[in-house]
Amino acid sequence: MEEKRFVHFRDVAVSYFSQTRVDCRYTISSQHDWSSRDWIGLFKVGWLTVKDYYTFAWALAPEGYQKGADANCSVAFHPSYLPIPGVEEYQFVYVDERGDVCAISSQFTFAAPRPLDELVTLEKSGEGEEDGDDLLLVVPKALILQNLLEGCQRELHELHKKFEAVNGDVENERQRWKTDRDEFEILRSDMRSQIEQLKTNLRHSTEKTEELEQKHKEAQSSSESMSAEFNALLAERAENQQRIKELEQDSATLTQQKQDIEAELERMKERVKKMTIQRRDEETERRDLQLENEQMHADLRTLQERLEASERSTEALRRDLSELGSLQSHSHAELHQVRLQSAQMSLQLSQANLALREGQSTWAQERETLRQSAELDKDRVQKLSRELQKKEEWLQEERSEREKLEVELGIEKDCNREQRASLRALQKEQEQHQLEKQELLDHIHVLELRLDTETDAKWAEAAATPICQFAKSYLHRAAYIDSLPSIDEKPLLESSSELSLSALDSEQHDESTEKNPKDNEDDVMCSG
Repeated sequence: MEEKRFVHFRDVAVSYFSQTRVDCRYTISSQHDWSSRDWIGLFKVGWLTVKDYYTFAWALAPEGYQKGADANCSVAFHPSYLPIPGVEEYQFVYVDERGDVCAISSQFTFAAPRPLDELVTLEKSGEGEEDGDDLLLVVPKALILQNLLEGCQRELHELHKKFEAVNGDVENERQRWKTDRDEFEILRSDMRSQIEQLKTNLRHSTEKTEELEQKHKEAQSSSESMSAEFNALLAERAENQQRIKELEQDSATLTQQKQDIEAELERMKERVKKMTIQRRDEETERRDLQLENEQMHADLRTLQERLEASERSTEALRRDLSELGSLQSHSHAELHQVRLQSAQMSLQLSQANLALREGQSTWAQERETLRQSAELDKDRVQKLSRELQKKEEWLQEERSEREKLEVELGIEKDCNREQRASLRALQKEQEQHQLEKQELLDHIHVLELRLDTETDAKWAEAAATPICQFAKSYLHRAAYIDSLPSIDEKPLLESSSELSLSALDSEQHDESTEKNPKDNEDDVMCSG
């Protein structure tokens, strides 16, 4: 029969004694599916089926056995069930619960011990007798060897139990470290994704701010074009006045000038219509700007909520990693890099907030200016419409309304003065807005400088505090780490380092506490 390499017999002797217990030692490999119905039989050489066994014993597994792992086992055959000494050869056969043969041992025989060679004399002092009285014991050598073997097996079993316990502790610790490392990797990936999302949101907000600035420039250019049109209207009005004077001087050309003036009035009506349409478009654009501002407010609130969530998760990580902080190695470069990233994020968030506030202020100012300009334009349009009506009446009444025309000309001069005053007021408001904008930029620059100084001070404080704590805890556990089995510790150290660094960065956002003199002395000693 072909032997299957799932079970292996160990330490099979050439011969055994029938008067002593026979121990059968074997190893179960990880490929064998062990069952409590497996058994080991003592077969005479030349057997044909598994039913031809001489005696058998159940194949036992050690305590704490787990499937899929190698295990060293042993069973004992009692002397009363063993065959008598002779020349017949026997062998151990391992049979599983399905009746398949998994292993066959080498051949051996059973022999009787020789009387003189297998006996050992022992001297033993008699208890309760005089000092010179000793007992002479004759014991079979096999019994002594059997007792020694049993003692060694017990010690080996105890050592194996201790080794399994230590190995189980190490495996549990390794599994715990692995789970902590996986959780940290997941949290770090989540935080990185959140940071990327914040960056994208910040980029979108800056793009929207640029779009608002572009729209503001367009509105300013449109206002300039409107002022140019207004100047053109003033010039046209002057031309009309000149034409009226020419009508007074030359009555023969009155009809032609009247037609020209009517055509000019039609063009002015078209311009008024265009201006009203343009006002309507500006109203819709202002509403769109208001909606975009509300959307930016909502985005800012979501950004703040995500930032608070990330700070809470960082605080939770700091509490969970208080024990793993002892494994922190000297990773100054990573600490500096993470601090720079957090500082950049805080600066970017502050810049985004400042830019948003500036955009809000500029938008409010633009809205106010647009409202005022719209009101002024409405007034101007109404005045122009009234003036057009008056001009039509003047043209119809001709010379009879000459005095009224003079009065209206005076009124128009007053209106011109009012319009010039309103233009000067608009220019002054624009200059005031520019000054306020410059003041806001100066204030932002001062805040950025103050933020840089505060972050530098916090980095200097944090650079001295955590390294000494890690050095103290590292000295306490260095011997224990060296005694552990070799595992892939570098990724764990890196992950724990990054976790500790992220926890330290989250602590630096809180208010810094003062150190007592003893802590300062410890810091000096650690840095030394």
